[in-house]
Amino acid sequence: MRILHRYILKEMLKTLALGLASVTAVVAFGMVLRALEDHGLGPFTSLLYMVLSMPKAAYFALPLAAVLAGTLVYGRLAAQNEVMACRASGIPLWSLFWPTILLALVASGGAFFLAAWPLPASAYAAKRLALADIERLFFTRLASTGRIRLKDANFQMTVDRVVGDMLYGPTLKYRGREGGQTYCYAPFGRVSFDREHNRVKLALWEAVVVDEAHAVPVRGTHAVGLTLPTAVPREEDDLALWRLMAWQRRPELADRVRGLPEDASDMAIVNAKNKVRARAMADLHGRLAAAIGCFGLVLVGAGLGVYFHSGHLLTAFGVGLVPWMWAVGATMFITARVAREYAHPEDLVWLIWAPNLQVVALGLAILAYLSWVWTSPLRLRDLLRGRRP
Repeated sequence: MRILHRYILKEMLKTLALGLASVTAVVAFGMVLRALEDHGLGPFTSLLYMVLSMPKAAYFALPLAAVLAGTLVYGRLAAQNEVMACRASGIPLWSLFWPTILLALVASGGAFFLAAWPLPASAYAAKRLALADIERLFFTRLASTGRIRLKDANFQMTVDRVVGDMLYGPTLKYRGREGGQTYCYAPFGRVSFDREHNRVKLALWEAVVVDEAHAVPVRGTHAVGLTLPTAVPREEDDLALWRLMAWQRRPELADRVRGLPEDASDMAIVNAKNKVRARAMADLHGRLAAAIGCFGLVLVGAGLGVYFHSGHLLTAFGVGLVPWMWAVGATMFITARVAREYAHPEDLVWLIWAPNLQVVALGLAILAYLSWVWTSPLRLRDLLRGRRP
C-alpha cells in the first residue's frame, strides 16, 4: 500500500471514529430521555441504561458515520485538487478508492459484530433494567398516561390523578378467581407494594363494583391484590445470531412456545412455532443484510464526495443519506412483512436483501463512473460518436 493510500485510510478511520462517537452519544442520550419518560428511571439507573444503550445506538449510527467519513475525506481531496494532482502524476483514480474498499469492509464487519451479540444482549439487559423497579414504573405510567395495563394478569386501570400513593378516580377492570370480569369505580384509592412477594395491593373506598360472578359486594371498600409480572421473555430481536439460528431450526426452544399453557391445543402450539420460525428468519436475514448495506454506503459516500467537490460536502452528505434512508426503511418494512408470513417465510427472504444489495450496486456504479467515465469525458464522447480520440 502506498503512502497516499495509507494517508487516505488513516483519515477515513479517524473521521469514522469521531463521527461514530458523536452520533452514538446523541442517539444514546435520546434513548435515555425516552426511557425516563416511559419508565421513570432513577439517576444511577439512567446512567446504567445509557451504557447499555450504547451498542444499539452505535449500530444505528455506524451507517451515518460511514457515509460521513467517505464524503468528508474524498470531498476534501477533490476540493483541494489532490485528485487532479494524482491524475497528472499518472495515478489512476480507481486506485485511490482502495482505502474505501477497506473502510467499507471495516464498517460492514463492525455492523455484523454489533448485530451478532452486543446489540441483542445489551437491548435485553436494558429492557430488564427498565422493568426492575416495578413500583417506580407503576406510578410513572399512571402519572404520565393515566392508565396501566398488565396483560399477563388480565388487569387494566385508569385514574384521573395520582398524588403520592393516593389514586383519585380509579377505574378497574380485571378477571377474578371465579373467571368473571369485574368492573370497579371509586372516587379514592390507595396503592401499597409488597416487595418481598412482588405484589401490589389496591384499597378502593366507596367503590361501586359490577361483578359478573356476583361474588363481590356492590358497594363499600374494595381490595384487590395482584402479583406483578417481572419476568421478561426474550423476543427474537433479543437473541444473538447463533441463538436465532437455533430457534429457527428448533422453535420449541423459544420463550413464546415454552410459555404456552399446558392445556394449549396442538394447533396453538403449531401456530406459535411457525410464528417463532418466521420472526427468527426475518430478524436473522435483516441483520445480515444491514451489514451488507453498510458496505455499500461507504462506497456511495466516497463517490459522492469526489463528484460534489468544490465545497459542496454538505450536499454530498445529504444526497448520501437518501440511499441510507431507503435501505433502512425498506429493510424494516420488509422484515416485518416476512415476520408475519408464518407459512412460507423463506419465499420472501430475498426481499430483505434487495434494498441493501441495491445500495452496494449503486456504490460500485458511482465508483466505476468516476474512474472510467467522469475522468475522461471527451474520450467517451468521441467513442460514442464513432470517432477516434
